[in-house]
Amino acid sequence: MKTVVITGSAKGSVLALKCDITVESDLQNVLDKAVETYKNIDIWINNAGVNQPMCPINDAMMLGLSVYGTSKRGLTYFLDALAKEVEEKKLPIQIGKLSPGIMITEFITHAMGNEAFELPEKTKKVYNILGDYPDVIAEFLVSKMITNKKNCVRINWLTNAKASFRFMTCAFNKRDFFKMLDEGK
Repeated sequence: MKTVVITGSAKGSVLALKCDITVESDLQNVLDKAVETYKNIDIWINNAGVNQPMCPINDAMMLGLSVYGTSKRGLTYFLDALAKEVEEKKLPIQIGKLSPGIMITEFITHAMGNEAFELPEKTKKVYNILGDYPDVIAEFLVSKMITNKKNCVRINWLTNAKASFRFMTCAFNKRDFFKMLDEGK
């Protein structure tokens, strides 16, 4: 069960609803409440993922991320196909992809069902270099979404240039998100 947050830009209001994204009636309720509250929907973001304990499968790209990575690859293909369909049918809808990079939340240390697990120190180091809090990332992504006028655009927070810069400067910019997560930031 996750909380779905819906913001209304006209008055800066926020609507928060409990929703299990695997239950169609819960998703319909979110849609109905959003339309009831705001009359229309300009931007809809699906941001769902799964996590798993740090256990290997054969030929895993990165230990513990096989299910998560598979879901993201599948979603990318689906959104590209949907964007093409929208263009071919000349529908007044824009389909896009958001790439927030590594968001620092409790999700990175908990599998489905809130089962906690410990990340390897090497992984923590990478997360500390490349990660950011959701509010920082969201501010950037939302501003880009609002100004975007093209279909099938990918908006990236963690670009290759930004990642390279962070690795080059990590000796000077020490961050410990895991200590902050433990302290309940």
